[in-house]
Amino acid sequence: MSDSVGKEIKISHLAYLLFFATVLSRIIKTPVYRPVVLMHGIVASSLDMNDIADWLRTSLPGIYILSMEIGNGVDDSFMWRLDKQVDYFCTKIQNDIRLHQGFNMLGFSQGSLIVRGAVERCSLPVYNLITLSGLHQGIFGIPYLLKLPVRFRELITKYAYGKVIQDHISVANYWRDPMQLNRYKSDCHFLPDINNEREIRNETYRINMLKLNAFVMTYSDLDEVVTPRESGWFRGYVSQTLKVETWNDSRQFTEDLIGMRTLWEQGKLYTFISHTRHQDTPHAPNREFFMSNILVFFNNTLS
Repeated sequence: MSDSVGKEIKISHLAYLLFFATVLSRIIKTPVYRPVVLMHGIVASSLDMNDIADWLRTSLPGIYILSMEIGNGVDDSFMWRLDKQVDYFCTKIQNDIRLHQGFNMLGFSQGSLIVRGAVERCSLPVYNLITLSGLHQGIFGIPYLLKLPVRFRELITKYAYGKVIQDHISVANYWRDPMQLNRYKSDCHFLPDINNEREIRNETYRINMLKLNAFVMTYSDLDEVVTPRESGWFRGYVSQTLKVETWNDSRQFTEDLIGMRTLWEQGKLYTFISHTRHQDTPHAPNREFFMSNILVFFNNTLS
């Protein structure tokens, strides 16, 4: 065999190996999971979401996770009004180039309102929206206030709808007093707006919610903090009573204020009930529930 023929065979063999390696790499290409944004609750920081982040990283290797923190976390999460928190949240996300192609997003407790408000107001490219122990229909009751310093509790129960309190304490922005629903709708700065409960509705909110691939809502039947617990499913207290409204009778369903009924009809609305204390929702006692019911909503890739 001449040297030239031998060289041609070697080159051909090398070209074949390169071609085979290219094809094989495409076949076994590591999946690029959609990035994830996590949002903590009130009087907490991004550290509170570390367990969930670890569960996701273990199950979905290589996934990018942004665990957001509002300001300094613990103090600013209740000393900033929610309008400011949502603006801050959206700016951080829009400045992260790794999120521009789309992402999944999860909010816990007060974080459920921040992430939903961000979807509605900022038109973020969210694929699946997950809320754990959410506050979608607000809260009304002492247990939740125990999370706040003592000096702030009476301010909420007596003066929740006053402008000064609305401008400086986040809880007031979703305090839904069933005995004062008219004042709630007129003077509460945040929740009546993102729930489209006022006479003039923002159709953009509804349009943005309907862009979701899935909206996941949970509450815990052992929740000792959120009242009513069913707020996580958009069920609040009926006017002038402490009776929890049924899903079919709520305005969110009958009037489709932000698209909840449409999402339900499209098969995009998912509801779950967990079985842990409120503060355990993002931690080890809730791991089995999370892995069995919630993880699947993060197991998707960028095309």
